[in-house]
Amino acid sequence: MHKALIVEDHPIVSNSLNHLIQSSDLELECYHVTNAHDGLAWLNGNKAEIILLDINLPDLSGIEFCRMAKSRYAGLKILAITSIEQRYVVDQMLAAGADGFILKSSDTDEILDAIKQVISGKQYISTSVAELLKGKQPANSDLPLLTRRELEVLKLIADGLTNQEIADKLFISSWTVDSHRKNLLLKFNAKNTAILVKTAVTSGIISF
Repeated sequence: MHKALIVEDHPIVSNSLNHLIQSSDLELECYHVTNAHDGLAWLNGNKAEIILLDINLPDLSGIEFCRMAKSRYAGLKILAITSIEQRYVVDQMLAAGADGFILKSSDTDEILDAIKQVISGKQYISTSVAELLKGKQPANSDLPLLTRRELEVLKLIADGLTNQEIADKLFISSWTVDSHRKNLLLKFNAKNTAILVKTAVTSGIISF
């Protein structure tokens, strides 16, 4: 039986993907790691038919993982599965060598179809992402588009609040805040929080 590696740090998502695959006609045995370094280590001793890759990982970004894995393992198939619907992220992921890009909000049939298409050697781009790629970039396309919640979290990060303090203030979980923080770092292409805040301030997205 062929192997599929799920690189995803949120157990709810990885468990759901595993259950979806095991309940389908795909003959794939699923393995799971929670970060990029463990994923690369797993690949050193195993051959995966396909990798289902999150972009927000706790150590490296999925984009960097994809670039490294593709350069090391010829013929490796990688399908990005993410909640980030941003043109910049899609472009970077595809440039890194990803064979497909689909959103976590996609229905189960589309996710399974994407896996099958990528395994067969075809590129798969979800419908909503394809529309994003065809659409015209706005005049300020160098600036990421933020959701209302992301903007709230960004402002509180700039105020120096911790994840738990932000969670208490917005009545959400610290896990959710951490996810927003990772999304913001990726959207702004920032290596750390200091650069994130500086970029947001200089671009006029937030102010003190």
